[in-house]
Amino acid sequence: MRPPVLLLAASLLAACGRGDRGPASEPGAGTVASRGPDPVLLRVPRGGGRVTAAIYPRLDSVVWRSGEAAPALARVLAFDGESGVLAVVDTAGRPARIDLRLGSVASAARAPYTALASADGAAIFGLAADGSVARLTTTGDPWTRKLPGEVQELFPQRDGSVLAAGTRGGAGYVWRLRPPTTRVSDSASVPGASRALRPGGAADRVYFGGADVLVGVRARDLQPLRAVPLGGPLRAVAATPSGDRIFVALAGRGAVEVVDRFRDAVAATIELPSEVHELRVDPLGRYVLARPARGDSAWVIAVGDGRVLGAVATAWRGDLPLVLPDGAIAAATGDDVTLHDGATLRARSTVAGGAADFWHVVLWNGFRPRAEGLDAPVTFENRGGRDSVPADTVPTDSAAPAPIDTAFPEPTPPPDTAAPRPPRPTVPSPGEVALHAGDSYTVQFAAAPSEGEARRLVRRSRAPRAPRVVPATRAGRTVYRVVTGPFAARAEAERVARASGMDFWIYEGMP
Repeated sequence: MRPPVLLLAASLLAACGRGDRGPASEPGAGTVASRGPDPVLLRVPRGGGRVTAAIYPRLDSVVWRSGEAAPALARVLAFDGESGVLAVVDTAGRPARIDLRLGSVASAARAPYTALASADGAAIFGLAADGSVARLTTTGDPWTRKLPGEVQELFPQRDGSVLAAGTRGGAGYVWRLRPPTTRVSDSASVPGASRALRPGGAADRVYFGGADVLVGVRARDLQPLRAVPLGGPLRAVAATPSGDRIFVALAGRGAVEVVDRFRDAVAATIELPSEVHELRVDPLGRYVLARPARGDSAWVIAVGDGRVLGAVATAWRGDLPLVLPDGAIAAATGDDVTLHDGATLRARSTVAGGAADFWHVVLWNGFRPRAEGLDAPVTFENRGGRDSVPADTVPTDSAAPAPIDTAFPEPTPPPDTAAPRPPRPTVPSPGEVALHAGDSYTVQFAAAPSEGEARRLVRRSRAPRAPRVVPATRAGRTVYRVVTGPFAARAEAERVARASGMDFWIYEGMP
């Protein structure tokens, strides 16, 4: 009997892999087409200008261009795939929103803010010039709240609340706020912490750095966790997308320590040639990019086994170097952008003049062509009922009996004479889903109800390419998908999946 977690995976497969505008199926017996969101590469002139979009890896084919110019961008805060809105920060520290459906660009505030953050692209939180916490929405005046301490970082939550992290009375401190009320609904002191950190990854924990320690606070109940001793003062920190591993660069040492969040302990130390000043994690959790203290380059570390794959030449900016959806690393080299193979680090191609743009990738299917019938108005057949009779022909004698309406259909015939029901669609078995042509394939092994269960499945896999855990929200609850990929060819995806010794599903597109 198949374990319950895999039964859950089977029920969630269609929701995980289908785009909201893609076709649900292709013609053919026993064939199911499943496409994930498209990898959309957005480019904006670094000095500001119109936004262009291309479906990666077809970089020379622009599928969309904004109708309005965007400002010079410093970084991206969040993307809302439902509304197609990208929340960004310009180089002056002012937040803005780019609407990929309407092609419009709207400023969210005239004044600059610090510690800007957003969970959904709609509500943007930041620190005003006086240190107060502000929420900027598309309607109304900003909501603000001054807190009794120094706020350093903001962590918006999916329920609309925000965690403000900083210091108070010489210790770390966390406040929970729930706009539009200005009341502090919860707070906690974090002894031994001196500054709040922003490692990225899942927002279910807030992290602080102290003297040679890393301290986490659980977002759910603001419970401080066990302090993790480090091998030296903390210089930089970055987390995997699921937050299961925290990478910490140490000041004065050529090393990166890997913290296991489940054990609150250092699981491994990765030695590097010199001190690291910045860390950046691949959005899909495959590579860590480490910036050395001197020189324009990036060391590439494989997340799965902690191996240092080598180095690529690149300038460090808010957008580049960037790990692209297929694992290629986009590096700024002079006026151009060079794409390096993620596994071998060999230069694969060059985008001439690409360094003049700001680069960002979103996973979205909003640029797919729509079927003509989707936007056609709905029409109803006129059956000639009483409501459709012209007003001047309605009988005026209220005592006259109402005529019998014969325009309605006859009752449904008995079951033995009813028209035969259409056949039930054939559900393919795991690993046998037929896909139409595409650019990449992802292997999914399971969708577990808890992160711990998903991690146990990862450890059980014998796949030559280690799976990873990707959280997803389905029907209002969080599930943890165990996936690997993407792969450029379906045959390669099948080879890795079969070597795992587990049931699997293969679908087209990104995780």
